[in-house]
Amino acid sequence: MLHKTRGIVLHQIRYSESSLIVKIFTRDLGLQSYLVKGARSKRSSMRSSLFQPMTLLDLVVYHREKNDLQHMREAALAEPFHSIASDLRRSSIALFLAEIITKTLKEGEANEDMFDFLASSLHYLDIQSGGLENFHLYFLIQYSRFLGFNPQGKPQGSNACFDLREGKFVSEQPAHSDRIEGEPGKSFYMLTMASAGGLDKLTIPKSIRDKLLNALIMYYQIHLSGLGTIKSLDVLREVFR
Repeated sequence: MLHKTRGIVLHQIRYSESSLIVKIFTRDLGLQSYLVKGARSKRSSMRSSLFQPMTLLDLVVYHREKNDLQHMREAALAEPFHSIASDLRRSSIALFLAEIITKTLKEGEANEDMFDFLASSLHYLDIQSGGLENFHLYFLIQYSRFLGFNPQGKPQGSNACFDLREGKFVSEQPAHSDRIEGEPGKSFYMLTMASAGGLDKLTIPKSIRDKLLNALIMYYQIHLSGLGTIKSLDVLREVFR
């Protein structure tokens, strides 16, 4: 059956001499893998440049429920992201987001609210004038709510901290060390309360940002079995050092 939908490109691999297999999170069909024939050919109407990670596309696709590999008829840019393509910081964040999303989504599960959140996040990443150094931290916190383990509560008392295992702020430090406390804990709470448009108003020292990034990756690993190593993490750290 033929479908019109919007999609966010997550990953591409070469297939044969001229084609690609592209993993795309679509608004109506969820995460799908598509064979794009001739995408690496100069004569193709769907060139490989369309399928860079975190590109937002309007698609016409063939879909069969039992197929692991679907086919694509048409693809066109839905919203060109000029800054993401030209700015190293933004493109590094985009690659990091693509890896996180690829490793946390399941094939075929449609979620329109999640798709709209991801599309709006890309829009903000492209136009954001300040606060880029906080964007990936904000994203990880916001994205966790769609995965079912968004942070709960708020810090109360001098011994308050965020328990990574429980996914909530607690008034007393737990026996284990999987927690965010002190100044990182305060910054973490500010990020949970922030909006994408207000990230430039947050002043978080680099040393604390690094601790928060490590803690958030651990938070994901605790709540998502099999997440594994995030390969783009080193690039992100290098860009924002």
